[in-house]
Amino acid sequence: MTERFRHLGKRALCIASLSGIAVANAAPTVDLTGKGFVTYGDANSYSLPLSGLEVMSGPGQIDIFTKLGLGANGQVGNPTVGMDDAFDTPQANPIDGFRTGTASEPGGNGVEGTWDRLGWWDSTLAAMNNAVDLVKNSLVFFFANNEIGDKTNPNDPDVLVEGDRASLAAWMRVEVSQISTGKILGTFDLTNDADGDGVAGYGPPPVGGGVPLGNVGAYTSDGSAPVLADFVMSGGAVCVKNGALAVCDGTEDLKVQHNLGGDRAAYAIVLPELDDLIAGLVGGNLDDYAIHVDYRLGCGDETGFDTVHATDGKKECFDKYALNGGDEKLFLGTQAREEHIPEPSSILLAAVGLAAAAAIRRRRS
Repeated sequence: MTERFRHLGKRALCIASLSGIAVANAAPTVDLTGKGFVTYGDANSYSLPLSGLEVMSGPGQIDIFTKLGLGANGQVGNPTVGMDDAFDTPQANPIDGFRTGTASEPGGNGVEGTWDRLGWWDSTLAAMNNAVDLVKNSLVFFFANNEIGDKTNPNDPDVLVEGDRASLAAWMRVEVSQISTGKILGTFDLTNDADGDGVAGYGPPPVGGGVPLGNVGAYTSDGSAPVLADFVMSGGAVCVKNGALAVCDGTEDLKVQHNLGGDRAAYAIVLPELDDLIAGLVGGNLDDYAIHVDYRLGCGDETGFDTVHATDGKKECFDKYALNGGDEKLFLGTQAREEHIPEPSSILLAAVGLAAAAAIRRRRS
């Protein structure tokens, strides 16, 4: 889920967590104004550390927080009526991946209301509006990445050297439906396979997929189930050279790590077309509309993940895809609502320059 740069108001408390969707303060969570992003299908992904932003996600730092335990004690309820509780997502090894689904459905196996889909995180838009004020704010998905690094600097064991296990495969789909008719009004994907050919790179930008400052209108989801090519690499390092995203080869001007642990978000994901759809519904009967989220981390049953080991013939999950750290978090916050205006590529250069200058100042201090 790599980067992005755009708008918002003042930073405040995080509002909602899917691995604990939260409810609270209507002030915007973060200001992404003028920040750069990389586009993955319908999603613009912002690198929070590259943007010089910090969104904490530890216990007590988001309003409703699930400890992400594998057992039932890890699941925390959301108090807003018409909103699912948090999914109980993995806290520790060993596990290859996590999928929203009926086995981990918040609230048990029964449908909680006409707004609720089994196997998805759901909320009525009325409940969401009560939580975050959709008139003033639009939604931002935050993700905290906590993978195991597999290499250290031999001269300094406390310094992590980038390795495959610091990355994690991730995919998300968000839908909005009308409850009274059952009609799906919009389907929006965070996908690495925007051209739908079943083939996509896997890795950090600029070579691993995504389009810097891309156009979300160029992609339309057909609702198909994801395959390996749809999964975006989260975690790991992203590098900047000469004001542009570059391969991390030791010659870069700036290198930013996204494997930040479970107590702070690495990415902010914005779905501009989702925001526009919700904005068009605000003012109507929001009790008749629902939002649904399907998110998947690490290896699973999708085509392409399982590989056959050369010697024993058993299937295995590559470390570079696996959920091998635990304590990942996906939660909702907001930005101040405003129209989505395409930004010139010069904003990317300006944002990178500011981030680099800030990093230099921090190192000097």
